[in-house]
Amino acid sequence: MALRFRRRIRIAPGISLNLSKSGIGASIGPRGAKISVGSRGVYANVGLPGTGLAFREKLNKRGSPGATSARAGALSRGKVLEQQLKAGGSAVARVRVNEDGEVVITDDDGQPYDETELRVLRKYAGEGMRDMLQQACDRLNADLAALATVHLDTLPPRDTPVFQARAFSEPEPQRRPRLKPTLWSRIWPPARRRLEEQNERWAEQYARDLSEWEDAARAFNDQERQRRVQETELVLTSLDAMANVLEEHLGEIPWPRETNVSFDLGDDASTIAIDIELPEEDAFPDVEYHLDAKQAKVSIKKVAATRRRMLYRDYAHGVAMRVLGEIFHRLPTVQVALVSAYMPILDAGTGQPTESYLYSVLVTKSQWREINFKALVDIELPAALERFELRRKMTKAGVFKSVEPFDVGALASHQTPSDRLSSLS
Repeated sequence: MALRFRRRIRIAPGISLNLSKSGIGASIGPRGAKISVGSRGVYANVGLPGTGLAFREKLNKRGSPGATSARAGALSRGKVLEQQLKAGGSAVARVRVNEDGEVVITDDDGQPYDETELRVLRKYAGEGMRDMLQQACDRLNADLAALATVHLDTLPPRDTPVFQARAFSEPEPQRRPRLKPTLWSRIWPPARRRLEEQNERWAEQYARDLSEWEDAARAFNDQERQRRVQETELVLTSLDAMANVLEEHLGEIPWPRETNVSFDLGDDASTIAIDIELPEEDAFPDVEYHLDAKQAKVSIKKVAATRRRMLYRDYAHGVAMRVLGEIFHRLPTVQVALVSAYMPILDAGTGQPTESYLYSVLVTKSQWREINFKALVDIELPAALERFELRRKMTKAGVFKSVEPFDVGALASHQTPSDRLSSLS
């Protein structure tokens, strides 16, 4: 006969703490009618003292989980998913296309669906999956699109400083709701202490997070005030402020390929010379991703050499447009800009690195105003630079030959008397 160990500690009238091999539980209620809470669940116990008659029933019943899991295990994952979708439920599908064209479809936890599940998803959400695949292809092809459209965000010229305030992006930390006392924490002091300690830890962590957030917000607002002064006042009188403003905004442009810009401001703040180091054509994408017309498959196609060369041509000219836009928009005192673009190469005779200049262009602010900045999508980029004083050797197919760039002396000679007067006033 097995021995049963049980010890009862009286806490308060009608409440007892039960200690046994199976764990700790509690009994609540008068003699003959108690509710027991323990590791096996919540039970109602009703008896008639002195008669030996008693009734016991589990209160927190759940439908036979073992039988349910057994039935579910008999179904394939695809069948389970299909039943879920038929019943009006939903399924999360994340679509990714790798650079080699492989399509990967996963659930919300990042686990890949098996073949039976994929067939169900195609059946019930085929169009949605195709849309996601097309979006994935568009993301992979984004570089190609950006190379020919980098000029579309070119800014118009301004004669007065412009400042765009920024909002502090870090969200304010939120206080976690306090844990509410449970029945167990009310009757068992150690549980109550643990609950109170947890609430105190959360409160202390919230106070620390809030203090750090407030410090960061104050620092950000101080930087914004300094930036406002620099971009609206100092930019009119200080070469250092002009350089800081231009460097910051050029650095914020999401160039689709690494593009380095260096510049030198004239002593009277009315001229600027810019050198642009362009990427090599080999750094441009050479493949394009296409979604199959009928199946949920992605194919990879080579970009034709002619198209790739034209993309490079448009990018080389679009960069100049974008840089000129930043100059005449951010620096009101600048009246003439010299932009020269080059590719780094190795000298065939010496083996030393050197620069091969593709074009060099002189642009005045008055000439820059003639561009219709509301119709940039209609501009032919190579033709746009031809409106200004330009040195360039390029074939119709977009093949560049090296040119000798303008020197900085050309800036002063290119200024008109009115340009000099406006920059000095």
